[in-house]
Amino acid sequence: MLCNNRFRVALSVTMLALLAIVVAVACAPAPAPTPTSAPVAALPTATAAPAKPTEDPALKGLTDAQKKWAQNAQVGPYAPKTQDWAAIETAAKKEGTVVVYSASSRVADYGKTFEAAYPGIKVEGYDIAAMELVTKLRQEQQSGVYTADVIFSGDAPTYYNEMVNPPTKYLWNFVPQELEAVIDPEFRNPLLIHHFSLSVWIYNNQVYKEPPIKNIWDITKPEWKGRIVLADPQKSAGNLNTLAAYTQNPEAMAKAYETAFGKPIKLDAGVPDAAYQWIKDLIKNEPVLTSSSGDAAKAAGTKGQKTPPIAMTSYSKIRDVIKGDLSFDVMWGMQPVIGAYDDFIVAIANQAPHPNAAKLMVRWVMGDEKGGKGYAPYFVPGDPSPRKDMADPKGATPWAQLQKLMWRTDNTYVYNNAIKVRDFWIANLKK
Repeated sequence: MLCNNRFRVALSVTMLALLAIVVAVACAPAPAPTPTSAPVAALPTATAAPAKPTEDPALKGLTDAQKKWAQNAQVGPYAPKTQDWAAIETAAKKEGTVVVYSASSRVADYGKTFEAAYPGIKVEGYDIAAMELVTKLRQEQQSGVYTADVIFSGDAPTYYNEMVNPPTKYLWNFVPQELEAVIDPEFRNPLLIHHFSLSVWIYNNQVYKEPPIKNIWDITKPEWKGRIVLADPQKSAGNLNTLAAYTQNPEAMAKAYETAFGKPIKLDAGVPDAAYQWIKDLIKNEPVLTSSSGDAAKAAGTKGQKTPPIAMTSYSKIRDVIKGDLSFDVMWGMQPVIGAYDDFIVAIANQAPHPNAAKLMVRWVMGDEKGGKGYAPYFVPGDPSPRKDMADPKGATPWAQLQKLMWRTDNTYVYNNAIKVRDFWIANLKK
């Protein structure tokens, strides 16, 4: 109050002088503490709680064992700002082995070139079908058995939705830093995509001079009954995902039906839309189910046949045509699309026993801008890379053009609907 200049009480000169001194003392700023002054801590009240340290969000949900392993392996939240590849290679050679679970038989090919590039590191490669690989990895991780170092597989929807986050963190994403400039973020998160896997319809071009199928609904016509081959969707994640991708586009499937038959589609009782009707009609046409995409390609592409079947297979099997072993081509121009494609991922397994060798292997299989190194077995038509600096292989339809002819698997949609598609398939197969 005494510091308020609106205070107008009349006082004696003496009193005013004394008051001036008091005011000066009261209103003057407190002197700054000397460098040696220590702040006096306030006494805690009875209800005060100790402050908790802020946990790194990237560590949330991880077990102590996972944190310790990730710290030693320098992955995830413990990854250094700069990858020291000389140090990684030195550590990998001390580990001496890298174990790869691969949903591709070409693990034998890039395994040999890896061993030649890194003498002293042995590659143990296991060729395991994608669905079996998912089951094997899940069972091992849940049992605390950590054998695999690298997972190389299709069926990305399952990995993305079930295996990248705690408490079921079975995979760790690892991206060699030099690839960040040549692979868009969407293709390296949540897991690094090695290549896109294309599922297409093919025909024997030794017998047919042009594609015998112009419209996807032609496959359901009587003349093709018993002459359709595909890997069993109950065993092939790629084919199941492809069928699920079809169900995400019912309007396009309905339009294609009208083009093929000249009238609007009429759904059977209990069939939700045109895509599911196509699946049901396909089953009615008695397709031959194989255990693998390769077997389907052989069935359609074996030379010397008179009335060969048509098949749905992986476009990468075109490499057998290039080698001269088979004779087939894609149903170019088939409406509404020639097929679908999904992601083929590469990642480091949780608590991998050889993490540095795993890093080297991931880097190796991603290849270089010329499609060399570990990518060489995949540098063929049908296995397009997410790398922007890698050109299309010789003789391949440009990837930019292919994407316009196919549907890309929506990983979230497929994950939420693949079981429904599988159950629909099984129910109608029994009939």
